[in-house]
Amino acid sequence: MFKSKRLTVLLAMIVMITMMFTGCGQKEVVQTDKQNEKEAVEVEENSSQKDEKVIRVGTGGTYKPWCFKENDKLQGFEVDVWNEIGKRTGYKVEFTVSKFSGLVGLLDAGQIDTVAHQMSITKERLEKYDFTEPYAYSKYDFIVKKDSPYTKIEDLKGKKVGAWLGGNGEKTLKELNEAYKLDLDMSFYDGTPLEKEVEMERLDACWQGAIKSQTVIVQGNLNCELMDITTEIGSEINAYPFTKSENSSEMTETISKVIKEMHEDGTLTELSMKWFALDTTKK
Repeated sequence: MFKSKRLTVLLAMIVMITMMFTGCGQKEVVQTDKQNEKEAVEVEENSSQKDEKVIRVGTGGTYKPWCFKENDKLQGFEVDVWNEIGKRTGYKVEFTVSKFSGLVGLLDAGQIDTVAHQMSITKERLEKYDFTEPYAYSKYDFIVKKDSPYTKIEDLKGKKVGAWLGGNGEKTLKELNEAYKLDLDMSFYDGTPLEKEVEMERLDACWQGAIKSQTVIVQGNLNCELMDITTEIGSEINAYPFTKSENSSEMTETISKVIKEMHEDGTLTELSMKWFALDTTKK
């Protein structure tokens, strides 16, 4: 009888020990499964981040209505165009805001992939960069006060005229000065509203993109107007520059294709009318 009891107790102990180890094994399996699941999620996230296509676009914060910040929000024609490009290509567009004179430096240093700031194609730039399909066409013009006596280029001889530092405005103003022998007193600005400088009579005239000027004059109800001159100097074709490299070449081709599509389906015209009240996307 005692032997029977001892045997029963022994069997019970064996069963309890077996259950304990079985439970630990199941717990270990559950933990392992959870760990594997967590690692799988992490691998998937890392893979997703690795596969995400990012394009870094440099733009300005004061060049209204092309690209500007208002109420801490980046907006303008360039921003809308690039948001649409991002949707159509799958690129995540990351904007970097800087003064125009700094954007080309950022591009050359590889800190951004391209510049969205009404940048024009020039012979000198073609030697350094590959450009996309053009997205806009524009010309430069002089802005003067409405009551000024200046009606033609020659009237500005010896006058104080401003333009944007480091851009096509600076370059073409210097060309005009030489071509027409104007002997201008030239000043170059970075981020300063040139139209206001004219209205305040700190400048006799300023030289910049006609579309931008007209938009700012109307929206700000400024006492200024375009001189409305016609000259080959200052007429420009706007496109997006990329450094000459294998990776950039792929971006250039992809974005050029999308820009063509946006021309054909009227998206660029629609965005131009929204920001400029005229179509600057056609020659």
